[in-house]
Amino acid sequence: MLGGAVGSALRYLTNLACQSIRWLNLPWGTLAVNVIGCFLLGLLIGLGERYTTFPKEIYLMLTVGLCGSFTTFSTFASDFFRLNNAGQFGMALVYLAMSIIIGFLFFGLGRFVVVH
Repeated sequence: MLGGAVGSALRYLTNLACQSIRWLNLPWGTLAVNVIGCFLLGLLIGLGERYTTFPKEIYLMLTVGLCGSFTTFSTFASDFFRLNNAGQFGMALVYLAMSIIIGFLFFGLGRFVVVH
């Protein structure tokens, strides 16, 4: 819970910090959160794999709590690599495609239900 509170606050602050960036008119805050979150989750999972004595409670607070509330995109990336590393590259690609396509379709559906 503590990790979740910190992660969501960091997401908000990162978005605020990026609001003044106008180059190419992209959502820089979201991009920054996703890139930073992916890198951080990759580091943490690597540390957990390398140092098996890493305390489980702290590991979960940082990965599930902090990274999970900072961005779910990092978890999405982690799941893709987990499938790939397990030798399921085809399933990893299916997961990638399904997540993007179904996610966008359902976003559009949700918006359509309200707007129309």
